[in-house]
Amino acid sequence: METKLATPHPHLRRVLLSLIITPALLLTGCGSSASDEADDTEDTSDNGSGPIEGLVAPTVSVDYDNWQLRFSWPEMTGADVYRIYEDPDSMSGYSQLGSDLTSNDYVYNINLSERTNARFIIEACDAEQCIDSEPVTLDAVASGITPIVVSGDAAPGMGSAVFSSNIGTALDFDVNGPGTIAIHGVTDQTDSGGSARDGIFKYESETGLTLVQADDDNLPSSDASYNGFYDVWIANNGSILFAGLLNLDNTLTDDVDGLNNEVLLRNTSGTTELLAREGEPGRGGTAFPTLDAGASVYFSENITANRVFTNLSIDASGGITFQLGSNTDAFRVDDDSDFTDPTIWTITGDNTKRQSLSANQTELPGSLDIGVFSAFKQYSQNASGQLAYGLAINGVATSTNSGVYVRDTDGSHTEVAREAGGSASDYIDRLQTATVQITDNGEVFYFTQRDVAGVGNRGLYTNATGTSNTRIARIGLPFLLEDGTTQEITGFIGGGSSFSAADDTAAFLVNAGSADTEDALIVWQDGTAKRRFQEGDAVRGLLDSSTVDLDLVSVPGTGPRIEVNNSGWIGFQGLTAFGTEALFVSSPNEYTRLIVREGQSFSVGDTDYGTVTEVLDFQIDQAANMIVGLRFVGGTNGIFSVTLCGSDEPC
Repeated sequence: METKLATPHPHLRRVLLSLIITPALLLTGCGSSASDEADDTEDTSDNGSGPIEGLVAPTVSVDYDNWQLRFSWPEMTGADVYRIYEDPDSMSGYSQLGSDLTSNDYVYNINLSERTNARFIIEACDAEQCIDSEPVTLDAVASGITPIVVSGDAAPGMGSAVFSSNIGTALDFDVNGPGTIAIHGVTDQTDSGGSARDGIFKYESETGLTLVQADDDNLPSSDASYNGFYDVWIANNGSILFAGLLNLDNTLTDDVDGLNNEVLLRNTSGTTELLAREGEPGRGGTAFPTLDAGASVYFSENITANRVFTNLSIDASGGITFQLGSNTDAFRVDDDSDFTDPTIWTITGDNTKRQSLSANQTELPGSLDIGVFSAFKQYSQNASGQLAYGLAINGVATSTNSGVYVRDTDGSHTEVAREAGGSASDYIDRLQTATVQITDNGEVFYFTQRDVAGVGNRGLYTNATGTSNTRIARIGLPFLLEDGTTQEITGFIGGGSSFSAADDTAAFLVNAGSADTEDALIVWQDGTAKRRFQEGDAVRGLLDSSTVDLDLVSVPGTGPRIEVNNSGWIGFQGLTAFGTEALFVSSPNEYTRLIVREGQSFSVGDTDYGTVTEVLDFQIDQAANMIVGLRFVGGTNGIFSVTLCGSDEPC
């Protein structure tokens, strides 16, 4: 790479006098040309050369689209070549990008958040001389990144509070399809009891960040107050759901004690309502009906760190489904006897409470009884409130003792698949441990093992509810791609967490062969499959190397994360050539872009947020904005919105 010196070489000196007569190239931005740093009093009368013949003062434009920086300018009469120079941080000096150009445009594959202070110069040359443009700096170029909230920002509606920058404090968030973000944030202020103040906040592009609920207010219809919040979700209708703890003094006479301290809440149109409260109904707790007509139960626990309401998911109208924490007890309201049925519970958008599933009460199609289901989340809920889950079944032969089922919004159940000997294909086994996802159009995808020994015992399957099952991919079988080639699959990276589904589409990560460059991101849609990204493919914005390792499971304590939206955008994680974790996105037009990586200097506009140490979370809304949670050196956290689409890339 040629280095552009601060003191111009001879042909640049000869053009200085002509610069007084002929305007330089105009480039959006500001600053002084590298040529301006030379001594403009030098005698150039015998340089034997004037300005490039017919040179006018064109406007050079710079645009950032499709995650590339694009320079363009009108063709200049008399110019033989053009050159573009970059000073990456406005301090290091200029170096030529690429080779000499004969066209009047240039596309630079750049990570703009790492090049906020970069300067560029376009140079036009004939056989004798060159002329420089004015430098452009990138702070005038929109990066497509919007800061939502960062540690140290003022917490709206909470007086002088600012969001905490304590190490380990995270800004939790959830985003709905329309793109509204719900945030749980801890501030550096304390309440009257000396605890840090929490708040639930909402971000919309039109109104910015606003307070939804502060934790020092009283619980609705109660004199109890909040002691803090945890977890937050937002439904497509805008309802924000969150969980909280009540004030604790651990006395038996207080209405709020260690046995009655957890709540589920929902805020709709600015009003917070209580959905459920731990504890006896006589002391403010909430009773839930069971499938056993006439019976109702309440929940309690006395381990402070336990969570009563766990494994939560929501639907589009603000309905919420949950399981009970492992240390939670359930008691019958009428006689305080133990209620031990494994259960999934639902509170609908209109506040109807019901027992969605019970191992001892739910009857499945074919008059089958549920044997058991996992105490950890192996169910999925879509926007309409349908639930899909893997279940063990009582009273049938061993070869057909589990299945995948969908519970519809009217409470009825449909069988999706049952083990070999039932409705399943491919000798599917142990469906009670299948990882299941149901999409908004009701299609069910499930990852499970087969009733065989050896390596070929995992596969990904789909079922448009009530129809026959389709095998998408299986270990050990050739996988046919749309272009007629095959993809070898030796494993699914991360097992059940290796795939994500949206409408008719599944995206998944696979090991393929033994070579380091054969792991791939595959997209399956309505029976056809494409290799969206394979290790070794080019990655836009990865300035240090184009090499990506998809197999994150090789890093202790790390697993893959993948998310696809209904428009076909796919977010996924991997490793750079230096072993640092990174977040990528694959576009519907099938190119891959780096979003952010650990160890990167992260800047937006004139603000430098420091070095990224961790990608905390990411989600993609239906308008193709990726919401990313980042941690920086020193413990600072931030939430940022990254616009994925551009004029040439549909959202």
